[in-house]
Amino acid sequence: MTECEICGVEIKGKAQYIAIGSSKLQVCKKCAPYGSVVVVDKKAKTTPAGEPPPLVKAKRRLYEQMDLELEAELEIGEDYGRRVKEAREKAGLKQAELAKRINEKQSLVRKIENEEIIPSKAVWGKIERVLKAFL
Repeated sequence: MTECEICGVEIKGKAQYIAIGSSKLQVCKKCAPYGSVVVVDKKAKTTPAGEPPPLVKAKRRLYEQMDLELEAELEIGEDYGRRVKEAREKAGLKQAELAKRINEKQSLVRKIENEEIIPSKAVWGKIERVLKAFL
């Protein structure tokens, strides 16, 4: 048996489907007046053979977008940490001084130099601006 999505009571018999705003809920007869009744077409939930459901498509697009963003981040280079550290040292700056100039925390600069994190485009732009002559 299923439970009412509003009050949590176990639904006996046939559940009713209602819409409240943009949400569709499976509810008991007692909670049905809280929304407008929706007719559920079980055939509409199926997709053509071989085609993934819309939610799977949406997730796939999301992951593809995330992959593109990661690839864009990797344009910084593989040895970005070593390059930042060497440029900072050539400029005669300490981590704290570089952090202050780019308006970030010293721990962020340390993590970038140790390649614990990949800097965002915004942070990388600040680092390039300050250490441009040395990178």
